[in-house]
Amino acid sequence: MRDDTTYFYARAETELELAQRATHPEAVRAHYIIANHYLDRCYGGGEAAVADGDASGGDDDGAGEPPEGPASRD
Repeated sequence: MRDDTTYFYARAETELELAQRATHPEAVRAHYIIANHYLDRCYGGGEAAVADGDASGGDDDGAGEPPEGPASRD
């Protein structure tokens, strides 16, 4: 992995941990959104989502739920 990809992945994992520890629903949601942005930077989906006018990188149906993928924790 490139150095910036490694950094973005580590930041995503940190945000997921913060989301799991947060108690306020809006804080949980914010941490998951930030984690998704970092994962988009790792896997190349970030710029297309923002260019389409969707700054969150996806729909809001899963607010407060962990993102699917290798960084999510069970």
